[in-house]
Amino acid sequence: MQVINHKKNGLTICQRFFIEKIVEMLYMGTIDSYRVRLNNPLTVMEELRYCLQEFKNGRIKHFHTIKTKENKKYALIDECIDSLSLTPNYLNFHSISQKYLNTTLKNIDEHNYLKVISCLSVLRKENTNYLSHVINGLKQLITANNHAVEELEKIDITLNILLSQLINIGYSKGYLYKIAYSTFVNYLTDEKSFDAQFDIFEQKINHLPKEYVVIFRMDTTDKVYDAITGIVTESFQLEDTIQGIALAGHRQREFDNFNAQNANRKFLRCNVSATDYLAALKKARSILSEYLDVINLGLSDEYLNIHNRVLVIDNENPANGDFQNNINILDGKYKVTMDHYQDFTSKIPAILNNQHIPIETKDKIKSAVRYLRLGNQSTEVEHKFINYWIGLEYLFSNYESQNTINRIKEHFINAHARAYVKRNCFSLLKGINQLSARKKAKIPLFTNELSNFLNSNLYIQISSELSADYPLLSYRTAKLSKWFLNKDGTLSATDYLTKHKKNLEIHFTRIYRLRNEIIHDAATNTNNEHIASNLRYYLTFILNEIIDYLHTNSVSIEDYFISNEIELGNIEFQGNKLPDIFNINCSLDFIN
Repeated sequence: MQVINHKKNGLTICQRFFIEKIVEMLYMGTIDSYRVRLNNPLTVMEELRYCLQEFKNGRIKHFHTIKTKENKKYALIDECIDSLSLTPNYLNFHSISQKYLNTTLKNIDEHNYLKVISCLSVLRKENTNYLSHVINGLKQLITANNHAVEELEKIDITLNILLSQLINIGYSKGYLYKIAYSTFVNYLTDEKSFDAQFDIFEQKINHLPKEYVVIFRMDTTDKVYDAITGIVTESFQLEDTIQGIALAGHRQREFDNFNAQNANRKFLRCNVSATDYLAALKKARSILSEYLDVINLGLSDEYLNIHNRVLVIDNENPANGDFQNNINILDGKYKVTMDHYQDFTSKIPAILNNQHIPIETKDKIKSAVRYLRLGNQSTEVEHKFINYWIGLEYLFSNYESQNTINRIKEHFINAHARAYVKRNCFSLLKGINQLSARKKAKIPLFTNELSNFLNSNLYIQISSELSADYPLLSYRTAKLSKWFLNKDGTLSATDYLTKHKKNLEIHFTRIYRLRNEIIHDAATNTNNEHIASNLRYYLTFILNEIIDYLHTNSVSIEDYFISNEIELGNIEFQGNKLPDIFNINCSLDFIN
């Protein structure tokens, strides 16, 4: 959570909340609970329609990956039903009613699913203006300035729908973060109105794709040049030098260095249509990868180097073209300080040299660490995905019992449930600590301790004292209070953990389906940074947990899983009381 010091005075609470929430959702360092979600009510219905079609075509073999038959087990159909219950969901229902669709989803099985495909196809056609509908709804909520928690929650839901829809139709998350921060934080001053800035923001997110030129610099051999020359098209040209480009300001100096001549240097000019400059780079990189795949078939031993900076030019405003890093950046920020690194790396040799820890456990840890590194070093998102998944899958593999995906769903979810409440409360604690001493003096019950959140009066104090100046902090506190506070005044995380476990189970089923598409169907359209970011976090989290546990307990990974199950089961049996959950020893210091 970023505490924002707004430059404009007189912003309403809902305007402040909107700004703080959109920045949080798009910031790469935000923990996954508060980043923009993968789906919204429309996109999850489209995912369901795709999966049902794949089941019909025989590429999805088991219907239980779409709708489970087991009690208290969840799959994609449950996410769709939950999305319909969102208020608001902004879906238009004309030919079919929401109630009918909801009933149809609840009754779906492998014999009547074709009816659901037809319903979802109709829904898709009747929601072609979904984006505009959501934007208008967001404007109305902000203008109303009703800052009751229930109304702020509607802005929260609406923002998630808006941003996930924009990403789904092709906008890059990096671009959205940049324009949101510049429009509402950097340039919203007393001289400008919020409404005028919102209009500027809307213009930048609701337009037709633009034409871009993306230029890669390549150093390689004559054989590779000849091969590329033979496959160039109108949208992809090979040039000796870049002509006719003049960039504004300091960019021209980098351009001159970029355009420096060399005997073995060529420039690849790619013309693409995209929603923004980062989306254009991603599209051009995908096209380049396809060409390089072909060249690699016969010239894999030839030298080839693509420069790490790429020039991206908007044809409507070429002077403002700029250089971008030629990398895929995933969400999530993790500590890379030397003391944390040394602490982490000192534990692994101690585990590997411990004769009481089984060899299989040591091999799993070494393998997971290796595949985490390989994933981090990979340039293609698909490679990151596969490497993170291999590391995760091997950690949870067991040759004597159930299949690995079910073990991940059971044991990873248990491990993460142990830490989930503490992690999110620590996040709120860090947010409060960003306040000035004068602001913190308004909440004297806060003493910078996690145990503060065991005092139900603290939630009331934060919500009442900070709502005007820091509505997101106030809202986050009120939401946790709503989850934790029982009618009898006790604090319990039962509902909070139940929802989290359900979300994880559904998401792991989705990830496993994408894994199968890559491995079995050689899919290349699963280039999803969102899910790769999730996998990197999951692998990093469980490695830290396992290494910390085995460093002080000379046991196997299987013993660690069993210990989690017993500990969590005992706490759950006693009502998931917040004091018991806060006493759980878990590793969270790897999160920055």
